[in-house]
Amino acid sequence: MNTATYVPPTREQVDTIRRVLVHERDIERAAILLAAATCPSVKIPRLHAAEAATIRAQRPPAHHDLPAALLRITRAIDTETEGLYHHQDAGHPNATPALRAIAFRLLELGFTIAEHAGLHIHDIETAVALVYDLPGYGDEAPQHRKDHGISGK
Repeated sequence: MNTATYVPPTREQVDTIRRVLVHERDIERAAILLAAATCPSVKIPRLHAAEAATIRAQRPPAHHDLPAALLRITRAIDTETEGLYHHQDAGHPNATPALRAIAFRLLELGFTIAEHAGLHIHDIETAVALVYDLPGYGDEAPQHRKDHGISGK
């Protein structure tokens, strides 16, 4: 299982998996359903494909339950950063590069999402790039600037 694509299961998915595990006592099927619910990219055996599709459908799209989607995003970020904060608070500076990398990734994703949402944030993106001396922004005229993937343009 690739943890890079892990998403926590919804309450409905957990209930389905619990039913299979506790009431039907089918450990293998429960494990397959857990993998299908938490790792969207994992390959599922053909025998269980229909049930895997059903459990994956139990996760509503973000626009159907925006507060839940935002909470999942917040929890994912907290999961990745909490240990780094503690490490940094304990006086270990080696957490700082990882925190900076996460911060830049979140900015990059935010710029891309904002662009798709119709928000015009190019000036903010450029300001961030200039403050952190990212290549392709400096003294170049705006029409000649290279995109370096900050906003996904």
